Amino acid sequence: METNKAVQKNKISVGIILTNNELNTNPIFPTEIKEEILNSPYYLLIFISREDVVKISCFPTQKKNIKKILIKLKEFSPDLVKGISNVLNELNLSKEILHTTGLCYEMEKCFYETYLIGDIIDSGDLTVEKLKDKFMSVSNVISVHIEDIPSLS
Repeated sequence: METNKAVQKNKISVGIILTNNELNTNPIFPTEIKEEILNSPYYLLIFISREDVVKISCFPTQKKNIKKILIKLKEFSPDLVKGISNVLNELNLSKEILHTTGLCYEMEKCFYETYLIGDIIDSGDLTVEKLKDKFMSVSNVISVHIEDIPSLS
């Protein structure tokens, strides 16, 4: 059975969506940040936790439907990154990306993840299975997990 730390090491980040009102009424966000950030109906917050530090990134977005694609890899390589980019371009998802990153915890525990607007996936034009199959066809991809990002409210 996996420990909580082992489960955490199988992902890079955790995301949540806030509405404009939830961001603006939350006292944790400093006023000067609220004034500088693009006014948007929704905000994707991404939390990246490493040992003693948590990094929080905030992405204004017009859409509430956000998906995270987490891809487990055998290893990172330029060809692998190019293969993933080709899949995103081929499926017209590149313009929908809000954030992307990759990380290796150990030589055989490498991950690539991307947060993107999920409308094309939910419209029926692109199924989750087709998306997974396309990524699985890239050399050195072990598994693909797609999840909906929850809203705070």
